[in-house]
Amino acid sequence: MRIRPVGRASIRELGMARTDVVVLGAGMVGVSTALALRRTGLSVALIDRRAPGEETSFGNAGVIEGSAVFPVSFPRDIAVLLRHALKQAPQSNYRLAALPGLLPWLLAYFRASGTAGLTASARDLRPLLAQARAAHHGVAQAAGAMD
Repeated sequence: MRIRPVGRASIRELGMARTDVVVLGAGMVGVSTALALRRTGLSVALIDRRAPGEETSFGNAGVIEGSAVFPVSFPRDIAVLLRHALKQAPQSNYRLAALPGLLPWLLAYFRASGTAGLTASARDLRPLLAQARAAHHGVAQAAGAMD
């Protein structure tokens, strides 16, 4: 199974070849996605502006962190909500004109951020994380990167 990373210099070549799927980003997620697609028999082009693993995966060392499984909740504290509303919180940015369209999503996020919703989300994420960790190790072993 071969996946050829495509950089800027050879992007024109890609137009000549038949490709079923183009995956943008050659970090851990992109490479894993490309490998999974190849296993199904699809031809895959993996495109990144740099060599595989030199962007986001480089910064976090390709680590899947098991202790960070608890989901991020919608703020309930009035002072924190005001910072977001006044665009003084770096975690959020929005256009005022977009708020009516975002309102249903924000309300659903708020409702899901209660204790019961967060507990259920964390419980549901655990098996996914276990699968992700096992798949991650498989990719790292195949790449000879377990040392």
